[in-house]
Amino acid sequence: MVNINATLIAQVINFLFLVFVLAKYAYKPLAKMMEERRNKIASDLESAEKARTDAEAIQKEYADKLAAARQEAAAIIEEARRTAQAAQDKAVADTRAEQESIIAAAKAAIASDKKAAMDDVRNQAVELAIAAAGKIIGQKLGTDEDKKMAGEIVDSLMSK
Repeated sequence: MVNINATLIAQVINFLFLVFVLAKYAYKPLAKMMEERRNKIASDLESAEKARTDAEAIQKEYADKLAAARQEAAAIIEEARRTAQAAQDKAVADTRAEQESIIAAAKAAIASDKKAAMDDVRNQAVELAIAAAGKIIGQKLGTDEDKKMAGEIVDSLMSK
């Protein structure tokens, strides 16, 4: 059985006093400190979650902006291609028009030179025919009527 003596009673009183002192001065501050730490950890977790959510939102925003920038760049490149193609088409059309104009002018110049040369040949042929006929006949021919008749003969010979 248990022997109750003064030492046991002193130990129980000391133990209760120690429990009271620890409860009053150590347990409450320790509990308060642990509660503060718990609140701080919860707050840190909450702010970390908020930061993660914000980071995801920023990342999504940057991804959207990057996609929009890529689309805009593609549109600018396509517009530049269309503009370059239009400029090339216009340059080709202008060159062809200028080429056709030069060819038409050259053809007109050739036709004009040909007509002038033919007129010159005709006039020389008329003069030669009048001179030859005059020598054959033995008289001088040079009237407008003689030139007209010689021109008709030369024209009929040239048209054959």
